[in-house]
Amino acid sequence: MTPHPLVLLHHAGGSAAYFDPLVKALPPEIAPLAVDLPGRGRRWRETPVTTIDEAVDSLLETVSVIDGPFSVFGHSLGAYVGLALAARLEETGARSQCVTLFASANSGPRGAVLPFEGSPLTTTDEEIFEITAKSGGGLSQQVLDHPQLRRRTADLLRADFSVSQSFLSRQRRTVTEADIVVCYGTDDIFTAEQLDQWRLNTTASTETRLFPGGHFYIEQNVPGLVETIAGRQHARVT
Repeated sequence: MTPHPLVLLHHAGGSAAYFDPLVKALPPEIAPLAVDLPGRGRRWRETPVTTIDEAVDSLLETVSVIDGPFSVFGHSLGAYVGLALAARLEETGARSQCVTLFASANSGPRGAVLPFEGSPLTTTDEEIFEITAKSGGGLSQQVLDHPQLRRRTADLLRADFSVSQSFLSRQRRTVTEADIVVCYGTDDIFTAEQLDQWRLNTTASTETRLFPGGHFYIEQNVPGLVETIAGRQHARVT
């Protein structure tokens, strides 16, 4: 049996490397493809994208190598990017189509609150770090104490929050035909109502998977996530 592709999309300020423990634990029937947005990881030399359309555009070449159905695991910002990507592929009739979106650690778009009154791109470093902390994320003291890392991290966060803001401003009512599996940590900031609203963004089914932990619950729940992801794939082929 040909392995089922799983595209992994990282959180604001993150990179594909965040998924390394999960990627290593996935069974052979799942073919993981952890992707960096421009400016991150292996694409660090590229200019960061600042809109949802630019983010999706940057992923089209990556998913074009997939011949047939695939799934997306999008963490935090990645959940919105994954939804926009799935909808774009459906609109264009692309050969590759997302059949399951694992929406991780983020509110359903309809009930999400815009964290900025103006553009995230005009915020100071202190403001962007404060918003990040309130949104459930966090930065190591090592990053905050290193001037060069601090500046670069602030720039990436501004770009990522701009992507999220552009999605919520223009595409929060986006609907996909893919199933949505909502995954989140019990100690995250989102309410049950906000998580339930993911059902409004699909014409297919939704279900919820709860894990112990906060916004970065993945680190402590790799076996459970593997079971969830592989279980969906098993159900799809039987």
